[in-house]
Amino acid sequence: MGLGGALYAGVTGIRSHQSWLDVIGNNLSNINTYGYKSSRLLFSDLISQNKGSAGVNPMQIGMGVKVGSISSLFTQGTLEATNNEFDFAIQGNGFFVLNGGDKNFFSRVGTFATDSSNILVDSTSGYKVLDSAGKTITIPYGSTVSANATSSITLSGTLESTPSSSSGEVLLLSSALTVSGTAVESADAATTDLNALDTNTTDYKSYIAYAAGPPEVEEVKADTITISYTDPDGNSGSVEFTYGTADDGTTVADLLKFINKEAFGDTTGTADDGSAFAYLSENDNGKIIVESNTPGKDGLSLSISDKSTDTGTWSDYEFLASTYTTSTTIYDAQGTGRNVTLTFIKQDDGVWDMRASMDSKDGSFSTHEDKDGNTTADNNTIYNITFDDKGNLVSAGGDAYNADGDPVYNNTTLTFKFDGMTSSKNVTFNLGTSGDSDGIFQSGNGSSVTASDQDGSESGSFSSFSVDTDGTLSALYSNGTSSKIAQLQLATFGNIQGLRRSGDNLYEQTDSSGEPLYTVGGTGSAGDVYSGYLESSNVDMTSELTSLIMAQRGFQLNSRVITTADDVLSEAVNLKR
Repeated sequence: MGLGGALYAGVTGIRSHQSWLDVIGNNLSNINTYGYKSSRLLFSDLISQNKGSAGVNPMQIGMGVKVGSISSLFTQGTLEATNNEFDFAIQGNGFFVLNGGDKNFFSRVGTFATDSSNILVDSTSGYKVLDSAGKTITIPYGSTVSANATSSITLSGTLESTPSSSSGEVLLLSSALTVSGTAVESADAATTDLNALDTNTTDYKSYIAYAAGPPEVEEVKADTITISYTDPDGNSGSVEFTYGTADDGTTVADLLKFINKEAFGDTTGTADDGSAFAYLSENDNGKIIVESNTPGKDGLSLSISDKSTDTGTWSDYEFLASTYTTSTTIYDAQGTGRNVTLTFIKQDDGVWDMRASMDSKDGSFSTHEDKDGNTTADNNTIYNITFDDKGNLVSAGGDAYNADGDPVYNNTTLTFKFDGMTSSKNVTFNLGTSGDSDGIFQSGNGSSVTASDQDGSESGSFSSFSVDTDGTLSALYSNGTSSKIAQLQLATFGNIQGLRRSGDNLYEQTDSSGEPLYTVGGTGSAGDVYSGYLESSNVDMTSELTSLIMAQRGFQLNSRVITTADDVLSEAVNLKR
């Protein structure tokens, strides 16, 4: 090969390192290009000239270097927030799919916009973005949605387990009446003397009249119990129960009967006959309950105290109430919002009622016969919302009745008659899962119940759109509703290195890359889609500058080979002299 071999080898080295400089320069020039994937150049040696063999080893002289390959590095770039809703980035190996007319292109850069027809396009090339079905995507600017009547409302939050107010619609004794530690059930109230109660420190005395003659008996006055009350209208009063008299009696049941008749005005004293403003009874947990006969009025209060100073039965008890009120909006068929107040009234330990009410100008509730079939009542209450000792919901709707007066259990549907509407509207209240705390639950940390979700809405107009990580685009409307627009299509390839760059951050498939595998975000290796972000260039500046130094030195060394070979050739020419 002679001295010319060194010259040609140096030339190949200069050309190859020039190509490396070109690759490095292109990488550095695109260091701020969103979605750019850096290129890597690899050298390979040229065929070697055989000079024979020395022993067993061949003698060869290489003929220089060539560019072996230039490939793209598809490592993940950092996602940078742009706060532009039309910017999209992929965290994964997928590509956005763009239609260029006669073929598809693929891009890692989601710098999208809409054209004059509101079709989603790539802002640089103008190519149309495709959805999961391979169709173009239209952003529905100016679109509207019709109103939806409310049919279901989900409630969530807490109801306090311990009564805390001195007045309310229902009053519950703070602790149970017990005898030898056992709660006095309602069936035993008629045989349980007040003196037998565990909290009674000194027995009540019955009246004993003065008797003349020997032996003389001193007159003994009977002990009295004072009952103070306030009716739901705010009128206060008090009456006195005299222990041991024929009219008043001595048992727990006698005391309850006295209060019902003398304080609350119940003419029978045994059951609510419609003349009383409240009714007092005892449950099987040993607690006395006072219930108002005027739903919605919560000014009822009651206290029992011993007039005599040597007894302490009632000093340990209070009548307390728990009532919590919240509100929500229910929409009729025309999308008119009606404000509805929801009042939760504690009826017993772990038992609540929920009553709905609204202004008469907004409407009323349907009526039906009650369980006795002789009165009509508003169908506006969900009864017996019951919780277990852990505070989890057990059931709701017991003791509700349908239009025929038949019991309906676990019924949580109320019927509204909105003003201006000819037909009634049933609305189901979802209170949660039985045995769980995913809806309403009871706790000792106060009450806070809200309507967390509902399916009703007023009419609305398009305001913006949102994007899920699976690439689903949803239109958002002014009434708070949303609807799916489309789902972005992504593509993956068996050999991602086989893609060909087409400029404008686009790639084309080749025989080497294989056919694209079309998919959507969140599936396999395609990755997740993020709106308001762009993927930054993955060029490593430090690495590229180091390579730049290496390329420069390689270029210089190959130049020295050429000049040295030239000097040697000059000396050979001078031999003729």
